[in-house]
Amino acid sequence: MVSAPISKEEFILPYPPDVVATKFRATWLASSLRAARTRGFFDRYLANLPKEYHDVVLHSVAGEWLPVEVALAHYAALDALALSEVEILAIGAEVNARFNNIFLQTVLRLAKGVGATPWTAFRQAQKMWDRTWVGGGYAIVKLGEREARGEVVGWPCARFRYTRVGMRGMVSGTTSLFCRRAWVQEIPAQCTDTRLVYKINWV
Repeated sequence: MVSAPISKEEFILPYPPDVVATKFRATWLASSLRAARTRGFFDRYLANLPKEYHDVVLHSVAGEWLPVEVALAHYAALDALALSEVEILAIGAEVNARFNNIFLQTVLRLAKGVGATPWTAFRQAQKMWDRTWVGGGYAIVKLGEREARGEVVGWPCARFRYTRVGMRGMVSGTTSLFCRRAWVQEIPAQCTDTRLVYKINWV
């Protein structure tokens, strides 16, 4: 279950309801598999994936809702590859660009008149999450003018190194659309099997 710590910090995006993600869209899976194929490790990934998941992973229909257990098997197989941090960060940014950029570019275009900043994107983070996942989500805390703490909560996939690093790439890619440069750092002491916590800075 998601528990919101007591804090006097300014929440730009509050914690989502106290539920854990139970389903996700197969479209997300397709984007991740495309990265595996183009980078040449798809066969190794498939060898790590339990055979009972092969059919649903390889033949799911875009837009279909799948149980979170499929995502756990998928990320466990990717995690077992022990890819470098640099490669996982690049994949995270690539998947984010493929899956969320149309939505984010719309946000950017609509916000141009008032000056789009990373805060503009952060306020839309839960909407982006809900396009893919049922349950869980984002919380964003303002720490300074150009500093935030981002949390992914209620996400069982947070237990894997692959997702911890990949989500850094996704957050960095999203933030970078709205500034010159962004830095995202994991806060390991605050992470759990269902929660990821990052410090985000930008210029």
